[in-house]
Amino acid sequence: MASTEDTALFRDVFQANPDPIMIHDADTGTVVRANEAAGALLGRPPADVVGMHVGEFSPPGFSTADANALITEAATSGSAQVEWSTQGPDGESRLVEVSLERAVIDDTTRVVAFIHDVTEIRRQERKHTERSKQLQTLIENLPVVVFTLNPDGVFTYSAGKGLDELGIEPGEFEGASVFEVYSQYPDIITAVERALDGEEVRVTQEIDGLVFETWYRPVFDDGELTQVVSVARDITDLKQREARIETLSEATNELLYTRTERAVADTVTQIAQRIIDQPLAAMWSYDSDDDTLYPIGATSEAADFAAVETASDLPPMGPESDENRLFHDGSPTVVEDYQTLSNPSVPQTPLRTVLFLPLEDYGILCIGSPTVESFDSHDRFLLEILASTGAAALDRVERETRLKSKQTELERSNEALQQFAYIASHDLQEPLRMVSSYVDLLDSEYGDDLDDEAAEYMAFAVDGARRMQEMVNALLRYSRVETNSGDFEETDPEAVLDRTGDALQMRIAEVDATITAESLPPVEADPNQVGQVFQNLLENAIEYAVEADIEPRVEVSAEEDDDMVTFTVSDNGPGIPAADHEEVFDIFHRAGAHDTEGTGIGLAVCQRIVLRHDGRIWVEPSDDGATFKFTLPAVTEVSGDD
Repeated sequence: MASTEDTALFRDVFQANPDPIMIHDADTGTVVRANEAAGALLGRPPADVVGMHVGEFSPPGFSTADANALITEAATSGSAQVEWSTQGPDGESRLVEVSLERAVIDDTTRVVAFIHDVTEIRRQERKHTERSKQLQTLIENLPVVVFTLNPDGVFTYSAGKGLDELGIEPGEFEGASVFEVYSQYPDIITAVERALDGEEVRVTQEIDGLVFETWYRPVFDDGELTQVVSVARDITDLKQREARIETLSEATNELLYTRTERAVADTVTQIAQRIIDQPLAAMWSYDSDDDTLYPIGATSEAADFAAVETASDLPPMGPESDENRLFHDGSPTVVEDYQTLSNPSVPQTPLRTVLFLPLEDYGILCIGSPTVESFDSHDRFLLEILASTGAAALDRVERETRLKSKQTELERSNEALQQFAYIASHDLQEPLRMVSSYVDLLDSEYGDDLDDEAAEYMAFAVDGARRMQEMVNALLRYSRVETNSGDFEETDPEAVLDRTGDALQMRIAEVDATITAESLPPVEADPNQVGQVFQNLLENAIEYAVEADIEPRVEVSAEEDDDMVTFTVSDNGPGIPAADHEEVFDIFHRAGAHDTEGTGIGLAVCQRIVLRHDGRIWVEPSDDGATFKFTLPAVTEVSGDD
């Protein structure tokens, strides 16, 4: 028999338990005792619960007989369990799990009901189930393959729409070894082995002509590998598009070597056929004089489709045609059905869907189909890139054509100018020598008989003849810059400058001139002509400084930038007026007023020599003296053995 102390302890535990507890009569099912939590569950004092039959607060559909049967089952077998939906005092429906246990209390068999509120647990379980179903539905419908492998490499799960591409049913390989299923794919086997060794692996793999991007992720529990989770995404289309873009990029490089409109058209239409798989491609060039587009290129398939022998036999697109209107609109346009156009240029041709791509102001590219279909957005993107590149190529061809025409004209003019300068200077030599000789003869034989005025006239004649001779000689030197030139070779400007200084040594010593030079990089040039440039610039600097009563100082420096070397020749002379910076290189032009003699040809010769070397020469603004700069090609390093 329980002690009084045990009874009190039982009572305290019974009342303090947070879960509802009821004690039932095993024979009648009525409540003989209820704790505070049970009263709160039913919304009444525990004393009022005592005497109630379990059937009175059972959920609808659970009769008193059902309740008695459950009580009897617990009393007989020792336990029973049921889950009920009950309504609390707040009117909210709650789910409770009722565990019935047989107990002997005060020598009487009773059934104790332990009631546990499982509303939140069941809600979380439902939520988890719903999420699991959603996740499963998502995995099953994603365009990927999801699978798991156990530590032995055996498939334990597989799902995803990506399986359709492989002709595999979800779960088909479960229980099979990946090493057996994909034994003929060494890349897959290697990736799996790495993943089973604990490495996270991302690889691109090819299976039956399809390309997959696959991610293998090992999963660990307490440091032990439990499985490998893998996701594979079909990137076949992406890879094909990347390959087409790359091939298109390589193919459009062909346009860099086209030199005519027709060559551009042939290349563009062939690219459209080869890369984008559109054989019905043709191109027209725009003539603004009559506002008409004329055919300049087409694939052979397009010519056959239009029932003509060559691309040039395709009909032009006149001012009234729909194609001409689309060209002037200037935007890429898809005509879903060519047969619905009101004024097509080739109504008899059974074209249907056509993509019109204006090539800026140069013409139009047409891509056609014999059936009504929609152009894939990616194909259209590639074709628009092709059209843009084609327009750029046509622009380059037009500019090169104009440039070539201008170059030919300039070469013809330059050749005529050289011929004129050479003939004029050469043919003038003999009459000038005759004039000079007879003037000298008159002066020597009759000079003493002339009065002062006549002697002055004679002096003018002698001086004029001499100056004319100097100008003719200068013109001859100018004309021989091209004809008497040497080959370009690696040239040391320092050595050339030293030789130039030696040639001018007497004049340098006479006027006490100072010439200094920094390190000068080598150039690819005609060394003799480089010497001419240095000599002309040094002579000018010395003469004009002496004329201004200045002790000449000349500094020569150079700086290499990219493929050119820029030389700087600076002096401390009187300088050059800003207004003469451009004209100073004109033939026979001399900037400012000078007492020193000169023909004004030296700087013109310098400019012609520098231009022959694809360089340029100019006067740099300076507050002190004159500063000339000119560029010559730098020596390019050549790798390998010659």
